[in-house]
Amino acid sequence: MNNPTTSSRVEDLLRQAGRECRRVRATYRFHGESGVTEHERHWEPYAIRDGHAVVFSYLRNEFRSVPLKHIVNIEIHDAVFEPRRPIEM
Repeated sequence: MNNPTTSSRVEDLLRQAGRECRRVRATYRFHGESGVTEHERHWEPYAIRDGHAVVFSYLRNEFRSVPLKHIVNIEIHDAVFEPRRPIEM
């Protein structure tokens, strides 16, 4: 895995990707009953509110709210997306 991205850098990259309508690949940590696991997801970023990123998840095919503190890495893709609703970055 790449070096973890700092939380302020995560927010900066999500804001940049949202303003440019570019997809991101995110790695985040999930704390569940079986311990801590990391997952990689592809998202469209739409907003940052109350410490959460509001994203469209390609895996779930729906909007999700993800705690920024759980996101450990963000990479901006070259691929662009057509917004499904207004972007608030």
